[in-house]
Amino acid sequence: MFTKPERFEELCERVGLALMLGQKVQFALAYYFAVYHSVHGKWNKAKMDDSVDLHLSKPMGVVVAAIEKEAPLPDILAEKVRAFKELRNWLAHDFDQEATPFLTKSQKVPDYIERMNDICAKATEVMVLLGEVGQKLIPVKG
Repeated sequence: MFTKPERFEELCERVGLALMLGQKVQFALAYYFAVYHSVHGKWNKAKMDDSVDLHLSKPMGVVVAAIEKEAPLPDILAEKVRAFKELRNWLAHDFDQEATPFLTKSQKVPDYIERMNDICAKATEVMVLLGEVGQKLIPVKG
């Protein structure tokens, strides 16, 4: 019988938030890519919408690779995006298998909570920085 580890609800809440913020980062990346092309490539709204839809239906690595190839970010932000992608991939693909043996023994819960908090903080940082870069792309009308 599974005995719920101490702070398990907190861990579940943090996992959910980290996953949700990971999706928000992908959303922000997809929109950055579309806006970049709208400004530099003169994409119309339909082309932008198609691009966003495509990049939201694929793994995050697809939009990250497209940005690296066609819509480069400042170096520091590009590195933060790559690092976040790795964290998000660990969460989405490896966390459950890695954590289950520990969680069933009520081990490492605080460590995993801290990792989730780190993912949340890094997601927020990437989104803020993407917003700043995106704002600089949009011409000011005067």
